[in-house]
Amino acid sequence: MSNESTSSKQSPAGKTGEAQLERTLGLTEALMIGVGTMVGAGIFVLPGSAADVAGPAVALSFIAGGVIAIFTALSASELATAMPQAGGGYHFINKGLGPLYGSIAGIGNWIGLAFATAFYVIGFGSYIGLLLEAVVELAPLTLGPLTLSVAQIGGFLGGLLFIAVNYLSTESTGKLQNIIVIGLLGILAIFIVLGALEADVETLRPFAPEGWGALLPGTALVFVSYLGFVQITTVAGEIKEPSKNLPRALIGSVVLVTVLYAIVMVIILGVVDRSAIAGSETAVADVGGVLFGSFFSVAGLGVGLLTFAGLLATASSANASILSASRINYAMGRDRLFPAYFNAVHPRFKTPHRAIALTGGFILAFVLIGDVATLARAASVMHLVVYGLLNVALIMFRKAPGVRYAPTYTVPAYPWVPLAGAVTSFGLIAFMELIEILLGLALILVSIGWYVLYVRPRVTDRSALARYRDPASVEVEATTDAGDGTEGDATP
Repeated sequence: MSNESTSSKQSPAGKTGEAQLERTLGLTEALMIGVGTMVGAGIFVLPGSAADVAGPAVALSFIAGGVIAIFTALSASELATAMPQAGGGYHFINKGLGPLYGSIAGIGNWIGLAFATAFYVIGFGSYIGLLLEAVVELAPLTLGPLTLSVAQIGGFLGGLLFIAVNYLSTESTGKLQNIIVIGLLGILAIFIVLGALEADVETLRPFAPEGWGALLPGTALVFVSYLGFVQITTVAGEIKEPSKNLPRALIGSVVLVTVLYAIVMVIILGVVDRSAIAGSETAVADVGGVLFGSFFSVAGLGVGLLTFAGLLATASSANASILSASRINYAMGRDRLFPAYFNAVHPRFKTPHRAIALTGGFILAFVLIGDVATLARAASVMHLVVYGLLNVALIMFRKAPGVRYAPTYTVPAYPWVPLAGAVTSFGLIAFMELIEILLGLALILVSIGWYVLYVRPRVTDRSALARYRDPASVEVEATTDAGDGTEGDATP
């Protein structure tokens, strides 16, 4: 195995000549990227709506979502140890299935993450507004034809902050993520301990008031909570010892978050009846007020503490999503599916600064548009498409002849695990809302148009799928030596 030094290396011959990204992220940082991206809407926005759909049984919907995510996490772990490079799911699909599917995965995932990040930073702005309203009067701001709400103003400023942190240092981004997520988990731990002491089993009955048929619609609703784990692979080129740390971070983050989601939902619905939080977007803060009022006679402290936790959750999701989205853009430039101008690493900061600036510009524009909730939900459709294609790509790498493919981690029970990952990911799309499916389809059509007009004239299909179709017609660009982190093109 090649040396996994954190120092920068020169690009392989024939590339742009730019320095590569530094390996500055350890296991903790990688784990916190996954956990930090996931622990957001699933805890602080969705419980009220989820309880409406399935009642207390929605805890099982979260577990079902975690099981679906685990299938893809296992497949992503194998692919990531074979190709520990920036780009993650997009890169695996591009190498496994070719530039058409790579364009769909890359653009869909990139823009989808930009949608979601705008949603996160507007949520961040909302929580900032709640905290500031106690000491200062806030009002919307009119700038020419635009009238910006307090949430948009706070979100725009927060977005600028997170974009700047990502631009200046990947290592600082990872450290900021650690601080945010550890603080968030600490607050949730207090919530769980107090809730366990106060919860009443009788409040959880009937456990499935809407019937067991509501579980899958509930899973479709809450699956947006699991969109973060594969984003760990988008920074694989910056993770130390990827052959060890990538599988641990991917699988560990899904297991940790699944357990956390299920426990929190049981606590919430064990403390209050589901009618008390029906449709609420602040269910955790509401229940926090009940718990602190019960134990300390200071309900406002509980609401304030959980509001602060919501602030941390939206901040961690935004920070990690900017980090991940910009690496997709960077990787597409590296693979010539996007202008090479964006395949550049800052000589001082060792970050993909142009990709970050472009991604950040889209995010801030979406913040100014304002209503990005539907766009953010459509992003979950695109993620499910990417997850399904990722599992198919793994099978193709295993089946195509003459492709050098040497992962240091292999999925158990092959081919059943990747098959289950593909079927469950594609299948869950059927339980999404129609508008979300149509928006996802629109992104796919845009991606196909980009492939036809820009990519196809410039890129030869050297994927595992091309070799599988006709072993004699194309020399496949292999992956890398397992775990070495080199971003070169090798021949089989």
